[in-house]
This record gives sequence, structure tokens and C-alpha cells, in this order.
Amino acid sequence: MSGNAEMLTDAFRTVGRKYGYEKVEAEFATFREFKVQWQRSYRWASFRVSDYLEDAGRNVIEGLADTLFQRITGRESTPYDESMREFVTAEDFAERKRPAYLRRSRNLTSGPEGLGRNLEDSVERLKDMGLWQGYDDIKCVWATGVRARKAATCSVLMKLISIADLLDDTEIPDMVVDYSVYTQYLRIAEGQKCFGRGDIYTREQERQFPKYKEAERLLDKLCLYI
Repeated sequence: MSGNAEMLTDAFRTVGRKYGYEKVEAEFATFREFKVQWQRSYRWASFRVSDYLEDAGRNVIEGLADTLFQRITGRESTPYDESMREFVTAEDFAERKRPAYLRRSRNLTSGPEGLGRNLEDSVERLKDMGLWQGYDDIKCVWATGVRARKAATCSVLMKLISIADLLDDTEIPDMVVDYSVYTQYLRIAEGQKCFGRGDIYTREQERQFPKYKEAERLLDKLCLYI
């Protein structure tokens, strides 16, 4: 067992004792998304923690453990500990973890260049419209073989926007692609602010995009949705 794995186990056991758990197990697990899985019985609990936290300090791990034990003992709405939120929303977190996320995401390309479009062009147009402010570290890539008909998705913590390659077509108006990118930019920007505290993203923000109704109408014709 590595030092970080030993620390993870010890931290969860230390916190677990405060909540009356006599036997606690914890291990890092390779998930695509940032998440934690757990099982528990009367005095026993087992956790699988995203390995994106392998380089986190003990204070971060204990803060996460405390939040999780509060949740499994009945306080489901407990927000993430401040130290954990600060760690995963730090400026360098996405840059360090995104390569692993992309390797685990088989349907995502490694960059913004498509066959007919470059998503950085959409970002620049959004900046020119004053709709993209800050977050220059957000990365845009293409999602290939999309079956769910979603035009766009994102990972808030990885600061990553993925656009369905069905939109990689120069016959589709720029505004459709720009609007798809913009909706995910909003989710990331607002999600970074409120991570672990609830969702403050609102539909009204999308309506700041000029011709958003027309963009949505064209997406509907393509059988795509945001």
C-alpha cells in the first residue's frame, strides 16, 4: 500500500470513529468522473474514492470523510468541506487532472480542431460578444459517436467542454455551435463558484446569447438538445 493510500485509510478511520464506526475501509479507485462510492452497515463502512484526490493533503481527505460520514448518518444535504472544495476548484487542478480524464473518455478528442471547425473560433466569438469572461483555462474538445443526441456536455472540475461532432459541419450556422459552447461555459463558470453547495445556474443566463431562440430551434431540427 502506498503512502497516500495508507493516509487515505487512516484519515477515514480517524473520522469514522467520531461517528461510531468501528471498522472503516477506504481505497482510491479509477473513475472517469470525480466521485465517491460507499457501502455501510451498522458499525462498518467502506469507501472507494476517486484517484483524482491521490495528491490531496490529509486535511482535504479528512474534510471529505467528515462530509461523507455526515451524509450517511442522515444529513444528506451536507456540503463538501471547504478544504476539499478549495482543492478541486484550484486553478491548477483541472490542468493536472484533465489528461487522465481525457484518457478515460474514449469518445473525446484531445483538442478543439475538428474536420471542418475549430471550437476555439467559437470561444473567440463569445469573447468578442462579452459572453466569455475569465476562465481562459477551459478546454473545448469534440465528442465522437454521440448517441444520446446531446449537443454539448461539460465537466465542471476538469473545466472541459465537449461538443457533439454532429456539429462539426460548416453547413451549420456558427451561432448554433457558439450557443452550445456558451451553455457549457455557463455551467462550468457557475459550477466552479458553487461546487458542493447546490446549483445556481439559471436558464436566464442562456438568454443573454443573441438569437438563442433561433439557435435552439436549429438544434431541435437536428434532433439535438442542450
